[in-house]
Amino acid sequence: MTPTRFACLYFALVLSAAAADAPAPVQTTPKLEVLNKQIAENAENAQAYANRGYVMTLLGRKEEARADLKKALALNDKPNMHNRAGWAYFNLGDYADSVREFELAAKLSDHQAHYDYYSLVLGYWGTGDMQKALENYQLAADKDPRFGSYKTLQERTLEWTPLEQRAIHEIYVLWSKAWKPL
Repeated sequence: MTPTRFACLYFALVLSAAAADAPAPVQTTPKLEVLNKQIAENAENAQAYANRGYVMTLLGRKEEARADLKKALALNDKPNMHNRAGWAYFNLGDYADSVREFELAAKLSDHQAHYDYYSLVLGYWGTGDMQKALENYQLAADKDPRFGSYKTLQERTLEWTPLEQRAIHEIYVLWSKAWKPL
């Protein structure tokens, strides 16, 4: 056996072993069952579609998540639906889509919703626009003082996903060291 053929065979074995160790996608959860039931009972329940889209996102079921998010937005073109879609797109790694949804939500609410600024922070972090992320972090801290202290930020984001926490905490550190007014 040639060294190249051996290396290819070895690599194929390693990949197949890694695939065998990969966990199977989660097909259902109690929350998903409730959302499926809500949708079965009312096919026009935009909130249930948005929530199920977010749950599907967290379960790694990307195409189903995107379909539910599109359905939710088609049924309800309100700021909270766009914000919810933004969070799901953020967790999918679709940062440009998350920014689009967060910006639309903020525009539709005239920047009055409690989540507008910190949601935008996440989206801009994802796209690498640190200037806008920091500007919006300052606005989030002005609107909700819990964003101004690391301890209260940790408490505020305790139930966020690890990706959401990482983004907001990274921006907080940068904001507190280089941006925060004295």
